[in-house]
Amino acid sequence: MRHTLIILIILIISSCTTKVYNVPFVNSKEIVNLEFGMSKTYVLDVMHDAPLYVNNGNSEVSVWVYNVRTIKVKSANSSDGTTIPIKTSNKIKHEKEIDNLYLTFDINDKLLAWGPEPYDANSVPTYYDCQGVCNGDAYVDECGECIGLSSKEGDTENNNSNDGGSFKLNLNVEGTQEPDGTLIIEGGQ
Repeated sequence: MRHTLIILIILIISSCTTKVYNVPFVNSKEIVNLEFGMSKTYVLDVMHDAPLYVNNGNSEVSVWVYNVRTIKVKSANSSDGTTIPIKTSNKIKHEKEIDNLYLTFDINDKLLAWGPEPYDANSVPTYYDCQGVCNGDAYVDECGECIGLSSKEGDTENNNSNDGGSFKLNLNVEGTQEPDGTLIIEGGQ
């Protein structure tokens, strides 16, 4: 009778323990197997799990979202206390989520693009050229010189138009700095 009571207490305690859950995720092992034009069925085979959620879907495109995590691999410590990375260790641990991965499918349910945000064929990527002009055309030549005027159509000199475009401003100020880092600017001409 006593053994039965102990077993019953153990079963009750073990059934009350906290269950641990995590959000489904993918890591680099799955992501590197993605290829343009894959069907949704094949993507599910490669990713091993359904997406975390479907971001949107209409008659033209649909977007699946996966949670991405990195893998931490067990390393060794040397005698001087430094860490020695062991890339091929079988002892791994998944880290917390680092980002979402958006998979965009076309009208034929073929993989069109994937990345940290949904693919938008109508968006123009933003970049800055070597002169600091947003979407400018200046480039660095083989000698390391920034070449080009980065001008808008119709401009003839280094973006000197007054149409609200980009510009650089160099400002030299004189003053004193307080111990807390505040800059006191005095005077002005």
